[in-house]
Amino acid sequence: MRMSPDAVSKLINILAPRIQRVEYNSRSEGPILPEHIVGVGLRTLAGGSLSDIRHIFKMSVGAAYVSFNDFIDGVNTAPELAIKPPQSDEEWYQKNLGFLAKSSHHIMNGTALCIDGYFQRTNMPSLSEVTNQIAYYSGHYESYGVNCLAGVFSDLQFAHFSVISSGCTNDNQSYPRDTGLVALIDSMPPELYALGDAAFDVSERLLIPFTGSQRADPDKDAFNFYLSQLRIRVEMAFGRMVNKFR
Repeated sequence: MRMSPDAVSKLINILAPRIQRVEYNSRSEGPILPEHIVGVGLRTLAGGSLSDIRHIFKMSVGAAYVSFNDFIDGVNTAPELAIKPPQSDEEWYQKNLGFLAKSSHHIMNGTALCIDGYFQRTNMPSLSEVTNQIAYYSGHYESYGVNCLAGVFSDLQFAHFSVISSGCTNDNQSYPRDTGLVALIDSMPPELYALGDAAFDVSERLLIPFTGSQRADPDKDAFNFYLSQLRIRVEMAFGRMVNKFR
């Protein structure tokens, strides 16, 4: 399940109070325990099929789906697993030091966060789920999906992640809607800033690369290099996330 035994045990201990239940009739060998629910959740997120996984834990189809939903609800509601953004200026400065160590010659000396959008492919939503199906279709990705926005620190930990808009909405349109991400960036000390790609609008708190003919200027081209050197951290975090559950 791509996790060490110690990590799995720790996850079970965190989730047990939220997923504990007694269901003697759904498993032939006894009740469904937190260990079974976590096993179902991890194997499903790793790409397994619930119709196959249920046989491992000797569950009915219905019990397997309920167990997976319980696992997801437990993960989403456990404060120990919540994304924890900085709560003070001192914590922000510590995040800045992480980026500073990765910036050649300490050029981007005020970076504390990198942001980017992530397109998550989905099946075509039904009319019972949404009123405008075509709004979830992205011509760029040629797929139905949802647009997500994320903020990442230098160590690839997420400071923010949200499913914010339908698939046809670009990052620049999604950003003002994500009030949590906007508030996170606004909470930085004034001398710190976030980095994004050219899909976003530049501001005092958000720096983006120069585009088009501006890149012919050697100074601006150099700026783009140093910015990309740090902004790649958010791409690396997405890659780690996707590979973890591929």
